[in-house]
Amino acid sequence: MATAKLEMKGAGKESAGSASVVSPSDAAGLFCGDVSERTRVSSCGFDKGGAVKRVDHGFVLPPNFLEPLQKPPVLTPMPISMRPVAPPPIPFHQMRSVAPVTKFCPLRPPSTVPLAVAPSAVRPARPPTRPVMDVGRTEVNGCKQFWKAGDYEGPAESSSSFSAEIDHVRVHPKFLHSNATSHKWALGALAELLDNSMDEVCNGATFVSIDVLENPKDKTKMLLVEDNGGGMDPNKMRQCMSLGYSMKSKSANTIGQYGNGFKTSTMRLGADVIVFSRCQRKNEMGPTQSIGMLSYTFLKNTGKQDIIVPMVDYQKRGDTWHQIEKSSSAAWKTNMDSILQWSPYCSEDDLLQQFNLMFDQGTRIIIYNLWDNDEGHLELDFVTDAQDIQIGGANRDEKKIKMAENFPNSRHFLTYHHSLRSYASILYLRLPQGFRMILRGKEIEHHNIVNDMMLQEEKTYRPQPGPDGVPKNPNIFAVVTIGFVKDATSHIDVQGFNVYHKNRLIKPFWRVWNAAGSDGRGVIGVLEANFIEPAHDKQGFERTTVLNRLEARLLHIQKTY
Repeated sequence: MATAKLEMKGAGKESAGSASVVSPSDAAGLFCGDVSERTRVSSCGFDKGGAVKRVDHGFVLPPNFLEPLQKPPVLTPMPISMRPVAPPPIPFHQMRSVAPVTKFCPLRPPSTVPLAVAPSAVRPARPPTRPVMDVGRTEVNGCKQFWKAGDYEGPAESSSSFSAEIDHVRVHPKFLHSNATSHKWALGALAELLDNSMDEVCNGATFVSIDVLENPKDKTKMLLVEDNGGGMDPNKMRQCMSLGYSMKSKSANTIGQYGNGFKTSTMRLGADVIVFSRCQRKNEMGPTQSIGMLSYTFLKNTGKQDIIVPMVDYQKRGDTWHQIEKSSSAAWKTNMDSILQWSPYCSEDDLLQQFNLMFDQGTRIIIYNLWDNDEGHLELDFVTDAQDIQIGGANRDEKKIKMAENFPNSRHFLTYHHSLRSYASILYLRLPQGFRMILRGKEIEHHNIVNDMMLQEEKTYRPQPGPDGVPKNPNIFAVVTIGFVKDATSHIDVQGFNVYHKNRLIKPFWRVWNAAGSDGRGVIGVLEANFIEPAHDKQGFERTTVLNRLEARLLHIQKTY
C-alpha cells in the first residue's frame, strides 16, 4: 500500500517541517474534516496516476491537487507619480446635445422602415425605464410638502441629452425649487400673480380673477389666476418662462422688475403650472394663442438635467386656428404629447376648450399638484370660507381671528397673514379706475388703512442725498400719514407702518419701535417710498443705508407723535 508523508502542526506535535507517515485512507479522512488538527500535504505518490481514491464514496482528487500551494505574489501600490492621469472633463460650453428627450413621451413608431435606410442602421426601440405615470396627485420625489421637495433624485440623465425640438432654458430643475424658497409665505406668492395682472392694466385689463378648479384627471384642487390683459404672443410666452427676463424694468409704472416673479410664485404654490394666453396684437403674425407648461413633476420623474418647457402655439387665419410649427410637425407633436401626459387635460380639444372660457385676449394660469403642509393637508385652505383662500394648519392664529370679529378697524392687522381676501384688499394703495379683483366669484373690496386711523397727522420725509443714498432730487420724498387706530381705546397691541413701493404694499405693519412697555401701542402709519428697493419676494426691502435712515426717521416720528 502506498504511503504519503504529511506535515503535522499543533500543540504537543512535532515542529513544522517534520514528517509522519499515514495511510491513504487516513489521508482521505484528513481532507474530509475527520481530524481536529490542521494538516498540510507535503508530497504525493499514493499511486502511479497521482490521484487518491476514496473507497467509501468513489471520490477522485484531481491531479496535482496535493501539491504544495505557491506563495501569492506581494502586491505593492503604484507610486502616485506613476499613476495614469484621467482626462480633464469637457467644459460645459463645449457640450453638444445629441439625443432628443423623447423617452418620457415617445412618438408613435412608423409602420414601415423607409427604403433608403438599411435595416442594419435601424436602432431597436429602447424599453421604457418606468411605466407611464398619471399626472394626478403625482408625488414629487415621494413628498408633497414644498419645504421637503428640493432633493432631486430622479433617474440619471446626461446633461447634454436635452432636445433641440423642445423649448428649454439651460438651468437644472432643482433651481426651480430653490428659487421659489424666496417666498416664505404662500399668500406672498399669490400676490406676485396679482401684480402681473395689475401691470396689464396698460394693455386693457379690467379684472383679475382668482378661483379654485377641479383637476379632471384626479379630482384634486387647482388654483386659477386669470385676467383679460393683452396676453402673450409666442415670443412673450417664452420670455415669461425664461428666468430673469423682464421688460417691466424699463417701465416706471410697473411693479415687477426682476423677471422672476412668475416662476417663484407658481412653483411656491404648486409643483406644476400650465399657462394659456391669447394675444390680439396687430403684427405680422396676427392673433395668436399659446400653451406652455412648467412642470416640476415632469422634470423630476423623467430625470431631466435641464429645465424643459413644452410649448405649442396657434395662429388665426380667417376664422380658424392653425398650428405654428417652429421647427417641424414632429417637434410640435412632441411638445403636445408632453403637455397631454403631464397636464390635467387628456386631449388637444380639452386644452383648446380653455380658450373658449377666456375673452378675446388675456392669460389663464392654472397651478396644480398644490403643496401640502406639515399635517398632510393642502397648504391653502379652500373649505373654511367658500369666498376666500386662507392659510391652514399651524400658521392660523385662531385668537386673532376671533378678535377681528369684535374690532373691525383692526381687522386687517389681525387677519391679513392668513386670509387672501384681507391681504389683497390692502395690497395696493390705489386701485386703477374700473379695475376689479374677484376672489372665488366675489369682488374684493379695496381698503385704505388711513380710514382706520383717528387723530391723523402728516409728515414729509426727504431722503438724504449722497453717494450711498439717493440722488439729489426735490421730487424724491415720502408723505407719512400717522395716527391712532380707532380700536386703540380697547388697548389692542396694534402698531406699525405700512410701506408701499410703486403702489404695492411691501412691508405691512412694520414695527420700528419695540418698546418694553406699552409705548407706541395703537399707532399705525402709511407711506409710499419709491426711493428704496424691494427684495425679490416683495415682502421686505433690501437692507441699505437708505432703508436704515428711513427706519430711524420713522422711529423718531412715532416717538414724537
